[in-house]
Amino acid sequence: MKPSTSREPEKVKQPRTNWLELPSDVIANILSRVHVLDILENAQKVCTTWRKICKDPSMWRVICMDYLNFDDMSKEVAVWKHVVDRSQGQLIDITISEFDDDEIIQYVADRSSQLRRLKIINYSEDTYPYKNWTEILKKFPLLEELSLYSREISKEAIETAGRYCPMLKTFKLKGGALCRWLGDTHNEIAIAIGENLHKLENLELIGNSLTNIGLQVILDGCPHLKSHDLQHCWSLDLKGDLGKRCSEQIKCLKLPSYDVLYEYIFFL
Repeated sequence: MKPSTSREPEKVKQPRTNWLELPSDVIANILSRVHVLDILENAQKVCTTWRKICKDPSMWRVICMDYLNFDDMSKEVAVWKHVVDRSQGQLIDITISEFDDDEIIQYVADRSSQLRRLKIINYSEDTYPYKNWTEILKKFPLLEELSLYSREISKEAIETAGRYCPMLKTFKLKGGALCRWLGDTHNEIAIAIGENLHKLENLELIGNSLTNIGLQVILDGCPHLKSHDLQHCWSLDLKGDLGKRCSEQIKCLKLPSYDVLYEYIFFL
């Protein structure tokens, strides 16, 4: 038997990518997807180029604050203050998770007049409005979107937003199942929205206890609404003329619906 003359194809060696030779904008784009703590403790220590990129204020225009699992809470707060300082006033988008007191949000407000989007998340139902909400909102004249997850807001704060945040187009207020037991409080909030946030285009009031009265004021006072999310707003009755008006006036409308799983989760 004659030996085979065929040869296996030679493996072509792939050139190795030298990350240090990547363009700065590409490196910045990659690092923007890395957790804040990894940037501060690792990435910025790789080389001089990376450190320069990590210290550029444009790297910190969007910040997501979450728990760093430090034993010392004061150290964690210090880290986030340092991150805000790095933005040098260029911060435009921030998400704050599980900081119950006013210290962090006040720190951001004092240094971030360019802010466009503010999102605050609390996983506990036992939260109250920030004591300084009205003063805080006065410092965000360019704010376009305000999202609050299980975080209360006062009627006075909404009035302040209407006066000092003229570009506010999106407002999201998402509460839990306990909202139904808060009586007229949330109808008061709905009325405040209709009487003050006249330029709103997108509104979410998930899990809110507003009644038809509050919804009527919103429809009258927010003529530019394009989308309105009313999921889990069990106190509404939209079988009559009000429901018809909602359908005609609002392009994207999410109606109330009862979800047993949703209620169970928030009562745990």
